[in-house]
Amino acid sequence: MAEKAPSPAPAPDTIVRDVAIVLGIALFIYVGNNITPLTADTISSGEAPSAIVSFLLDKVPLETIQNFFLSLRSTFAVLGVIFLAGAFWATLKIWEIHHIVHEKYAPIHLDEMAAKEKLSQWQVVLDHVNSESPAEWKIAILEADDILDEILEDQGYVGETVAEKLKTMSRTKIASYDDVWEAHKVRNEIAHGGAIEMDLSKKMARDTIAKFGNAFKELGYL
Repeated sequence: MAEKAPSPAPAPDTIVRDVAIVLGIALFIYVGNNITPLTADTISSGEAPSAIVSFLLDKVPLETIQNFFLSLRSTFAVLGVIFLAGAFWATLKIWEIHHIVHEKYAPIHLDEMAAKEKLSQWQVVLDHVNSESPAEWKIAILEADDILDEILEDQGYVGETVAEKLKTMSRTKIASYDDVWEAHKVRNEIAHGGAIEMDLSKKMARDTIAKFGNAFKELGYL
């Protein structure tokens, strides 16, 4: 004969329910036998609830009940203060985290990046021309001309060289048109080797860079 499979153990929630039912029946019987009959008429008329309240008042002093509710009120007051303090602290932490996340993952503005890059490039040129080395003055002029080439190309001027791009620009486009041509000619003398040994004074180097700078401002670079 085949053995029966063991029946599954009752779930915890089922046990709790059964215990609650048993205790409820026991309480119902106790109240009905010792305090007041529990019938539909006594419950609906309010007789049974009144009898139960009277019984409790006889068993428990009124002062004890009042103290109990007073202690509950005090407890809830303390809990309320703790809750408000916790909510305030949590709000501060949320704002702090939000600020950190916003700073870390803030969108990158391309215009701001381009402006910073331009200023960085121009600062390098100024650092070279403000040095005491004639070699660095020449580097400053070469780099400034490279920047001019980038600006003209970005603005749509066509040509293989800076000179060709400048020729496609109207002379009325910028007031410093002739000055930037002169600055570019100084660059050519340096770059093509004809002025490698020339005596480039600091004043001439600064004047040349100033001409580039004025053109850059008019072209919207600075």
